[in-house]
Amino acid sequence: MKETAIHSPIPQQEYLAQIGVQLQQQRLAKDWSLAFVSRKTNIRRALLENIEAGRLEQLPEPVYLQGLLRCYAECLGLDGTAIAQEFPQAETQNRWHIPRWSQFIYHFQLRPSHLYLAYLLIIVATVQSLGNIVRNQNPSLTPQLDPALLESTTPARQERNTAQTTALSPSVTAPIDSNNNGADVPESVVVDIRAQEMAWMRVEIDGQTAFEGTLAKGTQKQWIADESVRVRSGNAGAVYITINNQQPHRLGEPGAVEEFTYQAKADNNKPKTQASS
Repeated sequence: MKETAIHSPIPQQEYLAQIGVQLQQQRLAKDWSLAFVSRKTNIRRALLENIEAGRLEQLPEPVYLQGLLRCYAECLGLDGTAIAQEFPQAETQNRWHIPRWSQFIYHFQLRPSHLYLAYLLIIVATVQSLGNIVRNQNPSLTPQLDPALLESTTPARQERNTAQTTALSPSVTAPIDSNNNGADVPESVVVDIRAQEMAWMRVEIDGQTAFEGTLAKGTQKQWIADESVRVRSGNAGAVYITINNQQPHRLGEPGAVEEFTYQAKADNNKPKTQASS
């Protein structure tokens, strides 16, 4: 029986060891360092070292390794295409490999354009964040009225307009009795407050705290009281108060702490000044 010799292809490890020695000798003949070759080929120095040492397990898949061999060989003046094509592929046809980071890292080279793009993204994100902060710190300038106050405002104004019309009528000639306390006083007291600048204040309506906080510039508020209104502000010069649609008046001087009390049946309703801290 005649035996037939079977020639198996050269294993990848053996071929890589042979070509690695050849590339190393060619590099040393040119007196080139690995760092110099790395700069010329844009291949990381660690990959060049693994190629020359024949460390197949430290290198990417054969399809990528062929590109490295071709680039390295052409840099040294060798036939890179022939060397890459001779690299055996049989071992990888039926094998499944988990991708390694080294397969992708050597393709990626950090360039100035990448840094510019990163800076641009950071600037856009910073501007957007600052815009959100500014919008959150500046509430809407539209007056905010409680629904319950809105429902009761229209009847109160109608009663006030009726009282004013009666007072202006020529047929009303009866003298006002000085002993009649509150006969001509409206049943409700409508208080409008407008902040020309940012100011902290506390508002008490009929002895109950209706508001306490900081009003932004341009904010308007309105309350309706039956008996008394007390307003205290830390920046009196920025606060204007209107009682029953009368002439608005400023609560005090800028930066001063003022307290204004209005009693529905009192004759003297004036602000009280306290030393600002």
